[in-house]
Order: sequence, then structure tokens, then C-alpha cells
Amino acid sequence: MGREIYSTLKPLFHPRSVAIVGASRDPKKWGFHLLLNVVKGGYAGRIYPVNPREKEILGFQAYPTVAQIPQAVDLVVLVVPPSDILRVLSECGRNGALIGVVITAGFGEISREGKKLEGEMVRLARSLGIRLVGPNCQGIVSTNPSRLYAHMPPQFPEPGPLGVVSQSGNLATSIIELANSMYLGFSRIISSGNEADLQTIDFLEYLAEDPQTEVILSYLEGIKDGERFIRAVKKVSSQKPLLMMKAGQTEAGVKAAFSHTGALTGSDDLFEGLCQQMGIIRPETLEEMVDIAAALLTQPLPKGRRVGILTLGGGWGVLAADYCAKAGLTLPQLSPGMVKTLDKVLPPWWNRINPIDMVAGYRKGDLIQSLEVFLSSRQFDGVLMLGLGWRATRGGFLQVSALTPEDKMEAVGHDWIEEEQKIFAEVQELGRRYAKPILFASDMVHLVPGYAESIRRRRVAAYPSLHRAVRAYLGLVERHEILKRMQETVGSRVPWK
Repeated sequence: MGREIYSTLKPLFHPRSVAIVGASRDPKKWGFHLLLNVVKGGYAGRIYPVNPREKEILGFQAYPTVAQIPQAVDLVVLVVPPSDILRVLSECGRNGALIGVVITAGFGEISREGKKLEGEMVRLARSLGIRLVGPNCQGIVSTNPSRLYAHMPPQFPEPGPLGVVSQSGNLATSIIELANSMYLGFSRIISSGNEADLQTIDFLEYLAEDPQTEVILSYLEGIKDGERFIRAVKKVSSQKPLLMMKAGQTEAGVKAAFSHTGALTGSDDLFEGLCQQMGIIRPETLEEMVDIAAALLTQPLPKGRRVGILTLGGGWGVLAADYCAKAGLTLPQLSPGMVKTLDKVLPPWWNRINPIDMVAGYRKGDLIQSLEVFLSSRQFDGVLMLGLGWRATRGGFLQVSALTPEDKMEAVGHDWIEEEQKIFAEVQELGRRYAKPILFASDMVHLVPGYAESIRRRRVAAYPSLHRAVRAYLGLVERHEILKRMQETVGSRVPWK
């Protein structure tokens, strides 16, 4: 089924031509913005605005109907009233169009009559050989190589490894913004809306086969075919990490989901149990979803739940220990051998427990050796590193505060910044050498020289708060445990990290 849907959806993500039906010259209308985004996004295929009252829009020749476009169109984006949808689809069929994205709302999410029209629309489209995304959706994005931004918001995320399927358009918008803040790019973004025809599972199966997608994020409001969903998702999650949020955890959420996309959400307790069976990682928030994705894309998976904490301040370590315990992570104590090794490096008053508090010995050699004690030990599966960036921050303050060369503030500030840059680079190298995850938590690590480049090159997972780092680490653990269960079930190696 996966390869079949991959062929079916190829014209959606790699279209040779796009028609915007309902394109407009009026900047107050969505038909204008959808066309503008396709143009500004750099789409290189053929673009056809369709509007019977216009000859030209944004420099492109406009056509009265899709049927009058001289070439067959791969993808049609429909921004027309519900009352016109059947007529417009018939015109698309005469053109030979392959797939449509129905932006328009006013279908099954509002009334029985709208639901009936939805069914008629799908039956007509199927008879014409056309598959549909939507209705009541925000559109789609396909960055590589199409550079297609056929969606409503003026967002043009960079190409990257994240694939997104969301029944909510505005939540897709939020995911884009959160990922941008983490320097993460996207392969495909689908706002699926009411899912009258193509459903979340179709897009998940496509992304599982898509070579440009490495991690899949999904927001779900309802499941139409539970048996197929379970069967297909198990396969998807064996191929790639799948992170999913589902609406309807409360009675209020169930009602809101039905009014939003007409979805019947089902029991949340049942879905939670199914997540365990299907290999889904279930974040609590969109922020957590993107944080876990960043860790999955940059770090090796830990072999277990045992965490070492290396902190540049005692309070951070105490809070991190609490967060880890609440998350079900464990903090093994240091072995006598580890204590003996660190006694040779750290001052006599160091705390001799996990978390290791570096307040008394924040020098490059001390910190790196302390980190390597964790990484080289079989007692620990990964490390949380807290507070990096403090020395670069103080160094920058000294540099701008210097009055004369004689006060030595500028020279010391330069040395501190350079030392922390070297620490940051060496920590990354140690993580690769030992194949264990190292997650940073600090509100200052972004000030370390080389940070942005390391993030863009997918070498670092860094978070501005302890809680976010711990939850992201737990996501790595959950992915390892999912693959372990699958391997034990099928008795073979599962292809992911």
C-alpha cells in the first residue's frame, strides 16, 4: 500500500504544473495569497491562475476555467465557494488534472448538508480520476526539489528532514515557527482538513517512503478506518520516528474537534494504549514535539534510561534531577572508580555525586574530563549538560566593559569566549566518538561562537530550559524502546539508528 500511495501522491508533492482556481487580483482574498505564495516561494513549474473575470494576475495569464488551460495540470488548488465545487471539479476532469487541494471550508464541519456535498465531491472526483486533499484545509508545502508553497500563510520554511501532517492548518503554522527557531527545515507539510478523501494515514505512508523525510510529525483529530490506521502506522513507525498529537483528550476537546473538521475523535484512553502498540511517540505540546524531533535528528539513541548530569550551577542540577525522576529517567550514582578519577581533576570540595556540579572547576580540561567519565562508563546511556554559555556571556561583558589595555578585561574576555568555543566543539566530538546523546540545557548556549553553525549542521540538540531538555531526552529513550520492542517482536533489526 505504501508504494501505491507514493505514486498516487507524487503529483501533489512534485507537480510539473499548478493551477490556482479562484486566483484573484484582490490582496484581501485567499486566492491572491495562495498564488502569491506559490510565486514568491520560487516554484519553477508552470503556474496557471484561473478566474473568468481576469486576463492576467501577478504577471501570469489567467484562464476562465481549468478546462481551457491548454495543457493537462498535475495539481489544482481550489479556492472557490462550496456551491461551485462540483462544477469546477468537472472542469478539472476535462483538463486531465490529477490531484486537487480544496482550501474552501463550509462542508462536513458545519452541517449535514455540507457533509452530503463533501460526499458528492469525493464521488465525482474519484469518477474523474482525481484525488483530493481537504476540504477546509490550509494547503501543502513541498520544499525539495519543488519549492512549492501552495498554502495560505506567508511562510517559506527551508528544505529539511521534517515531514508534517496536520488536520489543523494553524497548528501546522505553529510547528513551522517552532522549527524555524530550532533551525529545522521541512520536506513536506500537509494541512489535511476534513479528510473527505485522502486521510492522515495516506500522507504518513507517503512520508515513510519519502527519501527527503527523516522524522514525521502529526496532529490528528479523528480516525476513520481504525483497523487500517493501526496496521499502517505500525509499519510507518518501524521505518521512521513518528510523533503524534491527538485532539479530544477532554469532552471540550471532542466537541471542538467536531466543529473544526467534523472529526469524531474516539476514546483518548484507547488511543493512548494504541500508541504503545503502534510505536507512536506522543508529545504533550507542539513545543515538545519539535524539541524531540530536534533530538532525534541530531543525537544517537540512548540504550536505556540512565542519565548523567553535568552542571555548571548546583540549582540547575537539583531541578534537572527532579525533572528526570518525574519523567521516569534514572540517575545512577558515580562508581568508586569514577570518583577516584574525578578526584584527580576537580578541587577537593567537589560534590562527588550525580549530578556533577562544576561550579568549583569550570576549566576546559576539568569539564571535558568530567564529561568523558560519564560517556566512557557503561553505567550511563547519555548526558544532560547544563549551563554552557556562561563563560562566553561573561567574556563578552568584559570585552565591552574594557577601558584600557592595562585593565586586561578585553584579553580575559577574549580568552573566555575562545575557551568556551573549544569546549563546545570538543563536547560534540565526544558525543560522536562514544555514540551517546548529549543534550544541552542553557539560556546562554546560543551565545557560544559556532552554535548556529552546529545547529544548522544537525550536530547539537540545545534547549533554553531544563524541562524542555529532559522531555526531549525522554523522546530519545522512547524511540529506542519502540525499536527494541519491534525487534523483539519480529526478531530482526529495525532500520533506524
